[in-house]
Amino acid sequence: MRKTAATLWTVLILALCSIPGTELPEVDLLSADKIGHFLMFAGFGYLWSWALGGASRRTARRVFLFGLLCAVGSEIYQGILPIGRDPSAADAVANVAGLITGIFLYGLRRSSSKKASKPRN
Repeated sequence: MRKTAATLWTVLILALCSIPGTELPEVDLLSADKIGHFLMFAGFGYLWSWALGGASRRTARRVFLFGLLCAVGSEIYQGILPIGRDPSAADAVANVAGLITGIFLYGLRRSSSKKASKPRN
C-alpha cells in the first residue's frame, strides 16, 4: 500500500509535468504554480519516506537524492520534450523546498508517534 501510494504520486507528478505548455497559464514567483510545485514534491517526500518505512537518516538521504533527481530532472525533461514547456530554476527550487519539507514532516510525525508510544513512569 505504501509503495503503491508513493508510486502513484510520482506518476501523477510525471503526468502533470507533461501537460503541454499551451494549456498552462503564465504565473509569477510565489504563485499558484510555485505552490503547486511545492505541494507536489512535499507529498513526494512524505510518501516515499513512508513507503520506505522509516525516518532514519539513511532513508531520508535516499528519498532526498531520488527526489532531487526527480525535482531537477522534471524541469530538464520539460525543456527537452516538444510539449511547449521551458525548464524553470524557480520551479526546481520550489520542488526541492517541497521535497525537504515532506521528508522533514514525515520525520516529525515518526518521532512524535514514537514519543507517544513510550510508557510514562
